[in-house]
Amino acid sequence: MKVADIPVVFLSYDEPWADEFYADLLSKAPGAQRVHGVKGLDACHKAAAEKAGAQWFITVDADTLVDPAFFDVTIPPEYLNERCRIEWASRNAVNGLSYGNGSVKVWPRSLVRDMRTHEAAPKGVYSVDHEIGRNRETNSGGYGIQLPEIYSTTHPAETPLHGFRWGYREGIRLSTPHEHSFRGRGFMDHLTYPQLRRLRVCCSVGGHAPNGDWMIYGARLGVLANHLGDWDRNNINDFDWFNRLWTDTVLPRLNGRSGTSRYSDITWDVDALRAESDGVAQRIQDELGFEIVSPQAEVSRFVAEHIEEARSPSVVDAMGFMYLKGQYLPKDPETARRMFDVGTILNLSASYNNIARMQHLGQGGPVDLAAAQQNYEIAITKDNRFAPFHLATLLAETDPPTPALTARIDALVDLSKERGFDPPDPVPQPRCDT
Repeated sequence: MKVADIPVVFLSYDEPWADEFYADLLSKAPGAQRVHGVKGLDACHKAAAEKAGAQWFITVDADTLVDPAFFDVTIPPEYLNERCRIEWASRNAVNGLSYGNGSVKVWPRSLVRDMRTHEAAPKGVYSVDHEIGRNRETNSGGYGIQLPEIYSTTHPAETPLHGFRWGYREGIRLSTPHEHSFRGRGFMDHLTYPQLRRLRVCCSVGGHAPNGDWMIYGARLGVLANHLGDWDRNNINDFDWFNRLWTDTVLPRLNGRSGTSRYSDITWDVDALRAESDGVAQRIQDELGFEIVSPQAEVSRFVAEHIEEARSPSVVDAMGFMYLKGQYLPKDPETARRMFDVGTILNLSASYNNIARMQHLGQGGPVDLAAAQQNYEIAITKDNRFAPFHLATLLAETDPPTPALTARIDALVDLSKERGFDPPDPVPQPRCDT
């Protein structure tokens, strides 16, 4: 399917620059439609599905500018699954990060119709994203694939309010571990590496850009509220709540005339904002153990220009796993192995572990226990949490029982547990000769 043949819907809510960005989109996709002012992120995507009136449709956020080359893209047929969303990361114009936030997405209408996220999530269910995971099935029953190219730039801080709101939401979202109940000191030990890396950047980089200080301040406040407060994280889905926070609490503290913004008549005290933000960062460091830096403008600009995070390399391994298991992509061990080989070039421990599993179990080729053991060992040195258990299983199946072997197997199982993997029972034991 060609991207140019898929209906495009522009999503806007309260962005004062939205007309300009929509006009830019129309210059590249003349048939693009628009959904404006629909309250709630779940609701506006459902409205977009209705507006598009097609099996597949593309969404472009109001703060995103799309590269014309995007409309020359052809989507491989194996990705077109009615329970699968396809996305291309968008580069953040303020801090240089490139990931799903602000990304251009191709949605199947049926998935959007059935999902219940954000403001529509069931009571008591944490939802600050569409829960379309790249590595997991979700409560919406869908799956997501992030492709490697970047075809857009997102501009989340065109006004102080929007920069603050974006930062606060990302501060909450990125600092929330997968075990959502965890709060407090040491939370960063429960985050994935991409989460942690992005969170550090969001809380540190961008002060060189217009309204970037507001984005950083919002991210820091989000982390503080998330882990030192006792409130419902789903509040960040309520933009009326944000407006009250902004007008009743944030602006009165930082009134001044030194800061101005192109799309807003709000003014503020630049020095007061930075002092307040640095105070929040210090409190986060003291009370939560999470270090944040405040680089000078020239350093911030350099970092933003050179991060070049086209995507998390782990996506390569995730797609290989999908091909290996036949989850939302055709089952194809040969393609899976090629993806894992790319993952080893990117130094992904999971790819070494997955290649070892294929060699261990004879998936896509003959069993090769010597090669499997070697790749398990490499994955272990790269801190993979599953590889120690899998190696223990291999040793228990193949080596003659000795006290030393039993001790090593036990140590490997314990290592997996220490790294966060809870191995299934029973624990592998060497086979006894009969």
